[in-house]
Amino acid sequence: MPARGLHAAACLSTIALCAACGGGGGGGQPTPIAPADPVLAEASIGPAGGTLRVDSGAGAGIELVVPAGAVAVATTFRVRLDADNDLIPSAFPLYRFEPQAVDFGGQNVTVTIPAGDVFFGAGVPALTVFARDDALSPWRALPGTSVDATARTATVATDRLGEMVAWTGNLHRLFTQEQELIDPAAASNAEFVDGVQVLIENGTILRQVGRGSLAAFWNAPTEDNVIVVHGALGSPLDFLGAEDLVENLGLTHQNVVLYSYRSARGIADAANDLYDQIVANRQPGFGCRIVGHSLGALIGRYLLERSPTDPARRGYRPDDPSLVPVVDKLVMLAPPNAGAAGAVAPFALLEQVVTPQERHLLQTADDLDETPGSLPFAMNATYVDNATRYHIIYGDLGSGSDGVVSVASALALPLGPAETATMFVALHDDLHRRATSLGIAVWLGTLLQTQ
Repeated sequence: MPARGLHAAACLSTIALCAACGGGGGGGQPTPIAPADPVLAEASIGPAGGTLRVDSGAGAGIELVVPAGAVAVATTFRVRLDADNDLIPSAFPLYRFEPQAVDFGGQNVTVTIPAGDVFFGAGVPALTVFARDDALSPWRALPGTSVDATARTATVATDRLGEMVAWTGNLHRLFTQEQELIDPAAASNAEFVDGVQVLIENGTILRQVGRGSLAAFWNAPTEDNVIVVHGALGSPLDFLGAEDLVENLGLTHQNVVLYSYRSARGIADAANDLYDQIVANRQPGFGCRIVGHSLGALIGRYLLERSPTDPARRGYRPDDPSLVPVVDKLVMLAPPNAGAAGAVAPFALLEQVVTPQERHLLQTADDLDETPGSLPFAMNATYVDNATRYHIIYGDLGSGSDGVVSVASALALPLGPAETATMFVALHDDLHRRATSLGIAVWLGTLLQTQ
């Protein structure tokens, strides 16, 4: 995970819940956590305007205020607790306001929703309402969210209804960040939310994420292509600094494509989705290298070692091919090949609030647990050296660790002939963030260009 996150480590309290405080799962579709989405309230509101409100019971504190003239005819508005979603733990309630497609004639309505009780340990937390039109739509971060710590609610003005949750930018990264390869040819929308930069549909900051284009990537040979995979609590935005991977890899590769995924869901979920995207889109002659940081390194391993035969993968078919022939090199920066307790620690508060039925939403905590039954240990036990060359770049501050991943964990995977493990005196995140000044970029370029 980004070690910026770990200096925030103690901060998933601050990261996630902390606004208040103050063996690996497969990639399939788990059973929904609830069978239905109950209607909490409904109201008919016409041209004169009106209010839908929940005063007691589940959803107490919900309010939808429609101003005069916002609707031309009497319209029945409803609010539901979206209990059967498979993205967000129930500790962070997700509400669906209907009808989603209503036209408010350019006016804003005011929406108030309860925020998770877990946020309100002390003081007024910094929360933002995230919204999407429906389950197939991208998320938006709604600016101007205000929080009432007494009522434990968040209020925002919006011109669209749909699904809404009040939480933080880091929780969005963990649970609802889009799972996709980002097209470097199209500007990506980003925004700072509660101090954390996120990729979001309505972001006002335009970023070029990567180099080249996806169209060229799918048709290009190995020497032109590289995929960069971030770590837990991470984002493709983490690699865009002047000394970072995109800047350096862009000197030697035509297409530098970054993979975005919801990092709480675990290694298999992210690797299997990436596998399906590659198999569905690659053209004859396609090939690539993968550079993975921290958890992203294990995602690269799983993609090559297990995804083709994982029956839990969404696109699984018995004759699915290995991607070893099209990925000639996997470079692992700070790989937790035997887990990383330091990376699991920030998940502790989240582990306390997810239900047993929701445990798959926090699979990464189990995957990185330094116990013999965790996924990295299982992968090491069954690993058979394949044709893809694995290279490890790890940090050691003189204490046997880079501050997050121990040297012993990074080196827990036995390497074959022509594969390398190289140490730098560097913090966990600095292995990519300061790649130029630490000499890592030169070494990485050498590894990727060597036959």
